Formats: sequence, C-alpha cells, structure tokens
Amino acid sequence: MLSNTGNTKESLLPFFKNRIICVLGFGREGRSTCRLLADLVPGAKVNICDRDERAREASEGSEKGIDSRFFLGKNYLEGVRGSDVIIKSPGIPFSELSGIAGDIIITSQTDLFLRMFRDQVIGVTGTKGKSTTTSLVFEILKKAGRKVLIAGNIGVPCFDLIGSVDRDTEIVFEMSSHQLQGIKISPRIAVLLNIFQEHLDHYSSYKEYRDAKLNIIRWQTRGDYHIFDAGCTEIASAIAEVRPVSSAVALSGRDIPGNSVYAGNGDIVVNIDGRSKVYRNMSNERLIPGKHNLVNISAAVAISTILNVCENTVASVVAGFRGLPHRLEFAGEFSGVRYYNDSISTIPESAIAAIETLPETRTIILGGKDRGVDYSRMISFLSGSVLENVLLIGDAGKRMMSLIRQEPGFSHRNVMLLDSFDDAVSKAVTLTPKNSVCLLSPAAPSYDEFRDFEERGDRFKSLVKLYSGSFT
Repeated sequence: MLSNTGNTKESLLPFFKNRIICVLGFGREGRSTCRLLADLVPGAKVNICDRDERAREASEGSEKGIDSRFFLGKNYLEGVRGSDVIIKSPGIPFSELSGIAGDIIITSQTDLFLRMFRDQVIGVTGTKGKSTTTSLVFEILKKAGRKVLIAGNIGVPCFDLIGSVDRDTEIVFEMSSHQLQGIKISPRIAVLLNIFQEHLDHYSSYKEYRDAKLNIIRWQTRGDYHIFDAGCTEIASAIAEVRPVSSAVALSGRDIPGNSVYAGNGDIVVNIDGRSKVYRNMSNERLIPGKHNLVNISAAVAISTILNVCENTVASVVAGFRGLPHRLEFAGEFSGVRYYNDSISTIPESAIAAIETLPETRTIILGGKDRGVDYSRMISFLSGSVLENVLLIGDAGKRMMSLIRQEPGFSHRNVMLLDSFDDAVSKAVTLTPKNSVCLLSPAAPSYDEFRDFEERGDRFKSLVKLYSGSFT
C-alpha cells in the first residue's frame, strides 16, 4: 500500500482564500476547477478565460456558486491581468503567458493534486502506451480488491476525485506532457514508457516537450520508484541527465543487473528489491499484440510487484485484458480482408510498431495534420516492407509523399494522395487483397478533419462496413 497523506480538499483552502483566481481554459478540466472552487470557496472571484467564444455555452453550470467573469475570444488573456493565481488547463502552452503573467502564481490541477496525494499516485507517461498501461494497472488493482481510482486523460479530472480519496486509496494517473509541464512534485511511483517527437506545435522545441515528460521523475525522493523502458535509448540518456534519487526498475528484453522486469522465451521475469517472480508464458498468453504492448504489460507487472499484488491476480487480468478502442483494434473481417483501427497512432514510431505487429498488412492509411515530426525513418521502413497500397491524406500525407518520391522502393506499389479521409477508406476497401490486413495507423493527428482520434477511428469503422457492403 502506498504511504498515507490524509489530505482533504480543505487543505487547499489557504491557497485559494482571498485571492482572485484565473481559470485559464474552460474545457473539461477548467469546469472541474470551477466546481471545486464553488464548493470550497463560495463566492470566490474567478476570471474564466478561454479562446473559444462559445465556451460559456458548454459550461454545464459549473460557474454557479462563484463570482465569475468571462474573458472569451481573441482577447481572452485579458482575464489574466489582476489575478493572483492562474490555474492553467493542459492544452494552453506556457508561451501564451509570456510577458503577461509576471509574478502571478501559475499552477494546475495536476500540480495541486500531487501536492495533496503524491504518495498515493502511480503516474504513467510516455508518448505512446500510457492509456493502455494505466488501464491495465487500474484493472489489476481493482481485481485485487484495492480501493483504486483512475485519473488524467483517460479518467476524470483529478479535482473531481478529491472527495473520493482517503488514506487507503491508490490513484492511477495517466499524465500527458501538458499536465506534467511546470509541476514541481512527482508521484511516488512513476512510469516513463517512451519519448518520441510529438506535439511539436505546442512546444518551442522537442527538448521542451522532453523536459516536460521528465518531470514525472525529476522531483521524486528516496524511497520512490521510476519504471522505464531500458530499450528506449532516448529515455536512458534523459534519465542520466535528471539523475533521479528514486529506485530504478528497468523494463528489458533480457536479464540485466538490478531491479528489472524482462520478457524472454514467453515468460516475464521480475527482480525487484530482492523479490523474484516468474510469470510463465505470460507474453504469449495475452490478447493485446505487439512488442510495444509487452513493454506496457511489463510496466504493469512491475507496479504490481512493488504494491504486493498476488501473482494469480496479475496473470488473470493480463490474460483477459483486451486493450482499448482505437489501439490496434480489430474492426472486423469483410470479404476476406481484416481491418484494424489504430487511430491513436499520431507519430511514425507507432505506425512502424503497428505494421510489425500485423505483418499481413498490405494497405495502410497514413496522414492528417502535419506537426512537423521527422518521417524519414518511417518512409525507409515502408520501403522495405511488403505493403502494396500506401494511401495518404492531409498535409502530413503531402509531406510523406514528397519523401516517398525520393525513395526507389515504392515504384512497384500503389501510392496515392487522396483528397479526404473518406476517399482513402473507400480506396482501401477496393484495393486491399483478400487474406490480408488493411490498417489505419495514420502517424499524424486527426485535427485537420476530425475532433479527435476517437472520431477518426469511429469513422473508419463505419466506412469500412459501408464501403464493403457489410451493413445489415
């Protein structure tokens, strides 16, 4: 069991009382902040700021109980002036506050929540894999009969959970780079799965993005644990820079000295703090495919060992865990073609991993919004693959096409730049040969045509059925 804090929401009262508070960003998390303020400091003066002029319409009444003023549209940052505290939502870059915030205190739900409950938090981050790992750990702890909550991107805003946390609660917290940026406290157990180029439109540089991720371990203390993929060279060098004082647990494909979890010959072997366990054939007896998911499972096994969860419970949950939607999700088999929805893929590394996991792939749909990441390695990988059809969309697809034209390995393939996502799916259904796989793994965000990757994935599944004539 994680050590206890005994904090309650009332412990935040001195931080908020008699202060003008700026809630910067009025999405799901911002509305959650307003609800807490209304409960904790009724009548508090709150400036609600959002670039979206329609944000108030979606308020769900969350501003009731506080003395609120709205600052919406292009001048939304005017509400920052005169505030004593800024509670920033994750989606707003720190750069937008440059030259405006001055000496105003800037904090976030994540930072304040960790200050209350960090000893009870299992934080999970990584460019990819964090939702799967967070869900798997949550399911293991729930099966074990522990009092457990799930927070962050995959759960509910952490402020909404405060009233449900007591001394025995464990909190599995999926932490994005946006939530981690600016924090000065880290969870007691931290998982760092991987770091790849991502969100380059949000940060001034890749280094700034990388540094935000590293905050999950940067402020740990002795007695804490950080779990990391030893096979990711970027993580190894990053951790060496931070030099955390917490205990390291390496995830590896081979037996290595020190605390480790390694997968070999189908088994998963654990050595942590002198405790050794062998999960026989676990890497084979699983429903979520791919080497990347083996890393996610290994991280969950490491956490379970640290928290003394029964081995049978861990094995049972891992064996039955089917994964999450839009992550190499089987979308059906129609006319002899198997379709997979990997809409969560927003970087080239995830598309490569998807093809490696599904070697029968003959058609892939790539592209979307262009965030400027480097696609050269992915294009080289595709050049040496058995793909027959490469269907490209969006600005990212245009840049991929320019790289493909420089590669001789594509001369015998169908490489097409389509006008829309719908056109790409239609063409995919037409071109994919029987007894093979058609894969949506775009390696780019969805925001050029869709609200988010979920909407893109759902659209893919619907169109596959429509164009293959499989609607009943």
